[in-house]
Amino acid sequence: MIKADVTCPHCGAGFRRLELLSERGTKGDYHCPVCDTVLESFDGDKLVAYRLTIQPSVRGFKD
Repeated sequence: MIKADVTCPHCGAGFRRLELLSERGTKGDYHCPVCDTVLESFDGDKLVAYRLTIQPSVRGFKD
């Protein structure tokens, strides 16, 4: 298992990213649940999971 911290470049939300090389995932994209920015595209070769750890301030968020 590979662990990493990821920050959304648009809104600053923080995520913990987990990658399991022993499990197959699904193809698709992961979008930031705060601002809908694409953070990663998956090819399905491995299982990747994201967990929101730092939600940005609503006052600091600008479209």
